[in-house]
Amino acid sequence: MTISRTLGFGALLLLASIGISSCLSPPDYPDTPEISFKNIQKTRVDTITGLFDRVVVTVSFKDGDGDLGLDNGDTSPPYNELDPITQLPNRYYNNYFFQPQIQNGSGQFEDYNLSFSYNARYPRLSPTNQGDRKEPLKGDLNFKQQFFQGTFPRNSVVRFKVKIVDRALHESNEITTEPVTFE
Repeated sequence: MTISRTLGFGALLLLASIGISSCLSPPDYPDTPEISFKNIQKTRVDTITGLFDRVVVTVSFKDGDGDLGLDNGDTSPPYNELDPITQLPNRYYNNYFFQPQIQNGSGQFEDYNLSFSYNARYPRLSPTNQGDRKEPLKGDLNFKQQFFQGTFPRNSVVRFKVKIVDRALHESNEITTEPVTFE
């Protein structure tokens, strides 16, 4: 009698858990990624190669079809490094766009363009073995960048504009970080 009661109770729990899980539906996010600023950290690092500041920017993301990130092998169009016609850099080789802005004398922020870009790639955030299955994703994305001493003028107040793009080339909204000071 005890075994049948235990089995009956176990079956009841199983049915209840199946019923509850069938009521849960996946979140309804748009297929275009949405990001929001979460955090920025700046750390001074002194190494053999010199003094630099390490900046880590954290953004929260939501994407309805989960097609975020690129593998190292994703270099065929539209993710190729150079445009085959113009031989200029292809914007979508990268999927993380990172633009420094520096505060001018009147307190306004202006894009600070260097001779190179800080745009980069972040890896696939969804399993690669799921085929064409679309699945919403939500989480945080950390981007680490190192700035050698002298990249920005001394005591500069700098913030960063950030945008991401998914594999379908849907560009997210653009966020702006809180400012940090480079001594």
